[in-house]
Amino acid sequence: MASNQVRISRVAFIAVLLALTRLISECFRLDYLAKEPLTFGTLKPYLLGALVCAISCLVMAIFSFYAKSKVVTGIAVFTISVLVFLKIKYSL
Repeated sequence: MASNQVRISRVAFIAVLLALTRLISECFRLDYLAKEPLTFGTLKPYLLGALVCAISCLVMAIFSFYAKSKVVTGIAVFTISVLVFLKIKYSL
């Protein structure tokens, strides 16, 4: 049972890390495709999401060192729900 929980927490960590990579790369994609200069208002939702993902990756890594797999999985679920809220709020 513990092995499955560790595996799930590792997959959750990778999912949040991939979300962080996607959010950071989206800023560069928008810069490449934009016809007018980018403003902070345009990039704000992506930067907020990247900040949330980066902080949660740090917290998840710290808890994984202490073998708290359930906490890591919970943080990942919370992070994904915050990202969904940001997406709805900024209607991306």
